[in-house]
Amino acid sequence: MKKIFQKVLDDRDFSELLKGGGISFILRFGGLTVGYLLTLVIANLFGAKGLGDYVLAIAVLRLFTLLAKLGLDTTSIRFIASFASQDKWTSIFKFRKQVVSILSISSVVGSVLMYFLSVPISQLINANPLYIQINAFFVLPMIFFMLHYQSLRGLKRIAEFSFFYRMAQALFSLISIVILYQFFTTSDVPVYAYLISVLVVSLLSFISFRYWLNKRSKGKDSAEAEIMSYSNLFKISIPLMFAQSVQFIMAWTDKLMLGAIDTPNVVNGITTNIEEVGVYYTAFKLSMFAAVSLMAINSIASPKFAEMFAKNDVKGLEKVIHQSTKMIFWTSVPLALIFFILPEFFLGLFGDKFKIGATAFIFLSCGRLISSLSGSVGNILQMTGHQNVYAKILFFGAIVNILLNLILIPRYGINGAAIASMSSLIVWNLSMVLVIKKKFGFYTFYIPFVKYER
Repeated sequence: MKKIFQKVLDDRDFSELLKGGGISFILRFGGLTVGYLLTLVIANLFGAKGLGDYVLAIAVLRLFTLLAKLGLDTTSIRFIASFASQDKWTSIFKFRKQVVSILSISSVVGSVLMYFLSVPISQLINANPLYIQINAFFVLPMIFFMLHYQSLRGLKRIAEFSFFYRMAQALFSLISIVILYQFFTTSDVPVYAYLISVLVVSLLSFISFRYWLNKRSKGKDSAEAEIMSYSNLFKISIPLMFAQSVQFIMAWTDKLMLGAIDTPNVVNGITTNIEEVGVYYTAFKLSMFAAVSLMAINSIASPKFAEMFAKNDVKGLEKVIHQSTKMIFWTSVPLALIFFILPEFFLGLFGDKFKIGATAFIFLSCGRLISSLSGSVGNILQMTGHQNVYAKILFFGAIVNILLNLILIPRYGINGAAIASMSSLIVWNLSMVLVIKKKFGFYTFYIPFVKYER
């Protein structure tokens, strides 16, 4: 047995996946746990309706933030990383001035539109218009928070990036709720706590980025500055914004449609749209634990995929893919099985009313499990020069998601939304599995107890 373990650890590729994936797993799991605790606190203190109001308010703010940031946060990763590697620190400062000037204008436009469209939006999704109006003033700090944590990623400050990206907002929202609840017990506390967290993380991410940028550039000669034209900048950022829009659709369409469409439970007076959003959001958040290892392995495996592809080492690529999928399988299946056996127990932790989401929770967990068993298919396509195919499949998956939500939600409520989400995930992942099979000649699936030979 000892020899078997030693042989496994001596495999450099597997060892890198295990070590890097382990660290990423801890960060991912920590972020999901804090998010789970936040949802648990809101559900227990303010009920399903309080949680539903919170979710819809956040969704609208994220939508306008997505449109107003124009993909420039993700663009910053590329240019800051490139300039930093060449010691072009003056270029980073000039690039940052360009981006900040654009985002200052676009965020104001986004805020104005969000404020004046608050009433029709609230009527469409059955949200509280007051929350949308208040949230409109927070588009700018939300955008700059995203800009700065992505910029930290460009400087390769992965620990700081991971904290802000995965954990910071949920953590400070949780702290703010605990403090505010000592003085106020109204259902709007979660929304105000979230907005406080936006201000806090926006400031902290700015301080962190400036600190590391100044530290790395201090005392170093800077190469001649490069000036990026605004037209070239938009040529890169706008396509990224559309890609992020598709991901937003995949993540938030079901929740927004649940708020907008009357379901059988709503018609019969058993619950309300807002309460159903709260119950569904809880099931959705819990189901993400079934895919935590997939998200963790992705971050460390992606460079390995790119490395093998650059060497034209198809056998090596196949080996790394099967190793990563194997790790994902054995860390995902046990947790998913527990979810399938005890769905009402987990949802019951949030309150008796949340137990109506047990079936939806099973469907969502099933979708996450299929996604995990398929492996890192999205990352594989992106790291091997097939990003256009990836984008097309993602877009098709989003269309499937929207259509199924429109058909199923009026008939089956939260269960319909869960079936739509599960189905789109299955279509998305299996399509990518087949594309990889066609391009490289092997499946990404891991089959237990079948020994893989290089």
